[in-house]
Amino acid sequence: MTIRATPGDPTVWRRHPHAPPPGSALGRADAIPDGQGREFRFGPDHDPFRMFVVRRGADCFGYLNVCPHFSLPLNYRPDQFTTRDGEILCSMHFAVFRFDDGVCIDGACPGRALDPVPVDVTPDGTLRIAEIPAPPLPAR
Repeated sequence: MTIRATPGDPTVWRRHPHAPPPGSALGRADAIPDGQGREFRFGPDHDPFRMFVVRRGADCFGYLNVCPHFSLPLNYRPDQFTTRDGEILCSMHFAVFRFDDGVCIDGACPGRALDPVPVDVTPDGTLRIAEIPAPPLPAR
């Protein structure tokens, strides 16, 4: 079966009123166990901005904590986002997503993708919300 990726919207996270600004520190990247994830929340409890980061080796990938199938958080238990096989799992519908691009490869929404939140790791090991490069100007 071929999965045609429908990439998540790279800017949708910025539309939430409590989204952290680019450059916001999230903590140490190595505080997230290899092959696992951690959730981060910003704003009031009644309307938080919810995102999570998964780590594989030195690579970290950030996503909104919203399943594209039914708009619910992916995790049922705190910081439980991954399968034993090293993929992202929606604990509500058992959809499985790839770490590196958030595309659903099994379950309720094949081919759809999690909405990314850009993250990077500074030379001192701090995980942060990444700056987003400006889109290129149209050719004249």
